[in-house]
Amino acid sequence: MAQAGSWGPWGATACWSLDLPAESRWVAGLAMVLLCLLCITQASQAHQKPSSEVVGAVDRVAYLSPSLQSKTSYHEVHWRRNNTLKLASRDGTGEVWYRNNSYWGRLELFPNNTLKISHLQKSDSSMYQLYMEDETGKGVIESVLLTVYELVPKPTVNAKVIRGDAEHCEATLECSVGLKAVTYEWISPSKAHWNRTSTSELHVSLSSSPDTYTCKVSNPVSSNNASLIYRHPCSWTGDSSGAASCTSTSVPMALALHLLILLLLTLP
Repeated sequence: MAQAGSWGPWGATACWSLDLPAESRWVAGLAMVLLCLLCITQASQAHQKPSSEVVGAVDRVAYLSPSLQSKTSYHEVHWRRNNTLKLASRDGTGEVWYRNNSYWGRLELFPNNTLKISHLQKSDSSMYQLYMEDETGKGVIESVLLTVYELVPKPTVNAKVIRGDAEHCEATLECSVGLKAVTYEWISPSKAHWNRTSTSELHVSLSSSPDTYTCKVSNPVSSNNASLIYRHPCSWTGDSSGAASCTSTSVPMALALHLLILLLLTLP
């Protein structure tokens, strides 16, 4: 949120004294305290509400841009993180300099006041403030919220068979990437629709027809997927090295005995 006003060297407006009679000074003092508290509260709320939000990916680039499309030429501009850590500045001569901190070598301040951050890290997620001051000392503050996400790797998928026989297959499909703040989607060409779910598991009940289930995992900056292929009677295989071999957790006793009899018949 942009905030206009005037200040000293990027500080809050100072409180002033009033020439009042002695008996009224305590009233004026109380009013001044309340006024200062109100100013501090409003400034804090303004800084907490970003004028824009930016998402980025680890090791990629993010651009923090002011939302104001004004032709005003600001005398000085300063970028900070959380109102305290100084990042980049440009003075009235147009000279740009960068602070020697964890962002060193990763910043570039453009003439339109956009700040470029390269080689993003998860720890770069934070609120950033842009301070812009004209020649009269009046300034504008904008806040930009940056959230950095990891790129989604190829999911690991497997199937746990609950019940399987010559006519029916019931299983739980599992999908995992080891990341938080991701969404899961399952698709089957035979069903021609995505099955959105907040969890990484999908329960299926199939007949003898072959089928393929693809798990798509996404976050705001990337997505990846892996598939499980179903074959009758109840076997599952992955589509790549990113997919784990599927395991069976239970088999009906009748099917187990049938396989045992076939094995005995083949022995000499």
